[in-house]
Amino acid sequence: MIFKVRKHRSKRHLRNLIRYLLSRQGKSNERVLRHESLNALPMLPGESPISYAKQWSERLWSFTAQERRGKKPPQDYFVHSVMSFFPGNDEHAADQLTAEQAIALAKEAMAEVAPGERQVLYVVHGDKAHLHVHIVFSVVERGGRIWNPRMDFRRWESAAARLEVKYGLYQVTVGRPGGVPARKKSPTSNELNMAIRTRMPSDRMLLQQLLDAALAGKPSFPTFIHRLINAGVTPIPNIASTGRVSGISFRLGDGLPMKGSDLGKGYSWGALSKQLNFAESQHLHLLRPFVEEQPSVDGAVQFDESVEAPALPLSESIPKMRRFIAKPRGDQRIDWVWRNKPTRTAFVESTKVCVARSAHSAVYEAMADRSLQRGLKRVGVTGSEAFRRRMWFELSLRGISAVGYEPSEADRNRLEWWINEQAKSGRGNDSARSPAPSGGTVTGVGREVGLNAANESVNERRAGRDDVSLASGDDLAGAGKSGADERTAHDDAGGNLRNESGDGRVAFVDEGAKKSVLSAEVESAGMSSAIYPTPAMHRASRLGQAALLRQGVQSVQSSDDWRVVMDMLWELNRRFTRWGIVFGMPGQAPLGELTHHAQIAPSWANLQVLNSQGCNIDLQLTSPDSWLHLEGVTALDFERLAAQGVTPTIQFTSGGITQVFVHVNYGCESRQVMNRLAEQIQVGLDARVRAHIGSVSFPLTGFDCWSDEQLRVCSGVSFDGSTMGMQLSSQLRQLKGELDRSGILGAVPVLSLDTMTEAGAELLGENRTVRGEPPRPGEY
Repeated sequence: MIFKVRKHRSKRHLRNLIRYLLSRQGKSNERVLRHESLNALPMLPGESPISYAKQWSERLWSFTAQERRGKKPPQDYFVHSVMSFFPGNDEHAADQLTAEQAIALAKEAMAEVAPGERQVLYVVHGDKAHLHVHIVFSVVERGGRIWNPRMDFRRWESAAARLEVKYGLYQVTVGRPGGVPARKKSPTSNELNMAIRTRMPSDRMLLQQLLDAALAGKPSFPTFIHRLINAGVTPIPNIASTGRVSGISFRLGDGLPMKGSDLGKGYSWGALSKQLNFAESQHLHLLRPFVEEQPSVDGAVQFDESVEAPALPLSESIPKMRRFIAKPRGDQRIDWVWRNKPTRTAFVESTKVCVARSAHSAVYEAMADRSLQRGLKRVGVTGSEAFRRRMWFELSLRGISAVGYEPSEADRNRLEWWINEQAKSGRGNDSARSPAPSGGTVTGVGREVGLNAANESVNERRAGRDDVSLASGDDLAGAGKSGADERTAHDDAGGNLRNESGDGRVAFVDEGAKKSVLSAEVESAGMSSAIYPTPAMHRASRLGQAALLRQGVQSVQSSDDWRVVMDMLWELNRRFTRWGIVFGMPGQAPLGELTHHAQIAPSWANLQVLNSQGCNIDLQLTSPDSWLHLEGVTALDFERLAAQGVTPTIQFTSGGITQVFVHVNYGCESRQVMNRLAEQIQVGLDARVRAHIGSVSFPLTGFDCWSDEQLRVCSGVSFDGSTMGMQLSSQLRQLKGELDRSGILGAVPVLSLDTMTEAGAELLGENRTVRGEPPRPGEY
């Protein structure tokens, strides 16, 4: 069983909680199975949960005031604990308990953890896969003593472990004292809500998937680092001057770094160093290249002289921003400070200029939002190239022309792709027509953009990043200090600042442009609306789908790829064809094989993670059949094949090259016959045609192919079972008749002696004479 405990002090929250626990949502009798109340009147039949919640909360507050008369009231008035029982899986059966037994176990746990006479409410719910009991009790017991022990969660876990052994329930070991430590942190409610809303996982979920894959098989430390780099994850160690490694962070693509401890205890440096047998004398040199130097402040950023900057008064009503607080300083100047660090200035805004004081991605977004809120159509940017490029990106998303940076073709393509993705996902980000609300940040763009630009200095944002809560006091997650600390942010009195990764100013210039700069740039460049994703984007997409499946946000049955694969396998079963889903590294022995339909759904997420780490996921037909393999098939080839009555049995495109398998016959035909058939089909085709006898393997829908450590995107995977054994029959019979004239059973087959040596021919003649075979014409 598992306990979740929270402490509260709001009477309104208690009323809402009681009403929720006792209400039968949807008129379901299976939700509230049983409820009991101690030291308070029970809920009478027909009584409304709303009125009973008000009565129960009033009783708890009066009980607390009566018992604590003349003493300081408690900080928390009540505790809400949830006692969940094991729901069961393929390996272990579920805990079989009635509602009365569940309450009896909850009372026994309460007697051990929070003894004494106090007001308690037990409610058993059965609307989930796991039976669970809600326990609400007062922290004050009779006599006025406050229940507020340290590490009370450990007490609940200890009571759960004892009850599991006593009553033969499923024993939970993960996270228990003396058991297996919890390796990873579960996603927060904000992360899950974001994943459900955007259908994309958070950075934390993706990093956990990648690190699990890199740690598979108990690798050595060099192998672990190599796997991370190949997966697009950069380790960022914290190395002291003495050479001691005190911590590590991880960054996916060009995103924000996250500390290992933020991902889970199993990803902290202490746990990783032990698991990977890290030795400073042998492995420290592998980490030193990834140490990030703190940016230095070395001067001011000047305006571009070609940009006019008329004085625009600041708005009297300053809008609120989610991550920043405005502090007016007089003289038409506003210092925007971090909401979680009010003493640290993020950027300074005046009538003509906006000066960045931090390289955090939220600062770029906020400065662009302020330009949009002030109704500007054209601004000038100066500073480092990285700063100007990033500001051009953020301003262009909001329909504001940026003077001072000339975007490259890659920059334009990336911007266009980002906006197209938002339009397809229903979260349009065309700020030129629909500006962001006051205080909001512009979100969008798939995280694949960051992966695609991993080797560039651009630091475009990725979707949903701000939805993942950062550690308190850390503007740069994983850096160990605030992103706006004394080395990256100062008061204005400290002078104008500049750093390598993000600096500069934005000059406000309003020319009343009538056309969005984004539209003008796209039209002038003549770019098409179709931006093809790169293999790096596909890898991130596969990992994102796996993370959503593992967290229960998505169901594998709702995946189109899974449905296509299942239909393909059912068709193979109808044809009595043996199949197996084989996964492993290219050129090496397979790591495993799935041979039954029931194994596919629970393994789908793991297969996606393996595929992103260099494993090929192939569907292998193990029946000994005869095939024709066509490689490099063009559209014209398909027309010519259709004219000959040939329909592909298996078709897929890997790395832009289309391949086709044509099923010729069940069983193994002669190699000589199959080669002749391939030569006949080859005539008039651009594709290369080869004979193939035996098992056939091809990629699965939803997975990509690896070759020479390079990822080749696969698409167009299809299977047509109706063509198996039904094609090229006449051609095959003609070839077999030409090569084998034995049309009657018992006739001696014709063998070509042209390719045989003289000794071999004589030996063959002697053997025939001994066996009494008549000599053939020409052998006298």
